[in-house]
Amino acid sequence: MKKSMSYIEEIHNKKIKITYSRFTNMKTTVLLLYFVCILSNIFSQTVPAIKGETIDNKNISIPDDLKGKYSLICIASSMNSQKDLEGWLDPVYQKYIAKTGLMDDMYDVNVYFIPVLTGTNLSFATSMKKKFKENAQEDLRPHVLFCTENGKEVLSALNINNTDVPYFFLLNKDSNIIFRTSGRFTEEKFDAIDDLIE
Repeated sequence: MKKSMSYIEEIHNKKIKITYSRFTNMKTTVLLLYFVCILSNIFSQTVPAIKGETIDNKNISIPDDLKGKYSLICIASSMNSQKDLEGWLDPVYQKYIAKTGLMDDMYDVNVYFIPVLTGTNLSFATSMKKKFKENAQEDLRPHVLFCTENGKEVLSALNINNTDVPYFFLLNKDSNIIFRTSGRFTEEKFDAIDDLIE
């Protein structure tokens, strides 16, 4: 009788273990699917329509005019973001615009620095453009794009909530966002962008 009870208990315990194991595996699968969905949404996000003018009044339409090449766009939406932005300017300029490094000629990347002004900052748009026109060096001029769209809608579409820092978006050749970062420059952030450009 004791042996019979022991055998029954053993079977019961095995069933519990199997059920728990299946439950754990199901939980793991559900979590993995959840994270895959999140990552898919991040990496398949298309950049919203942004129309603007360069310093020399050339009209650019994003994403239509960017397709076929990797693109790095920077969105700055307040004077408070200037300090962090300045840390990015030289590395981005040297690598992707001036191409001063040994292997930099292999990079063919669209680069745009885009001031997106909202609210009271809109009144500075004309004077800012005039200042850029007077002071920007020649090879940087085509890469500064003044947004002519509704600034609030652009920031909302890109999930930009903190206007005190610049945001950087790397787009693939189909103009899908494959990487985003914000704030001050670090080698880690820059390397992450570099590694994604084929």
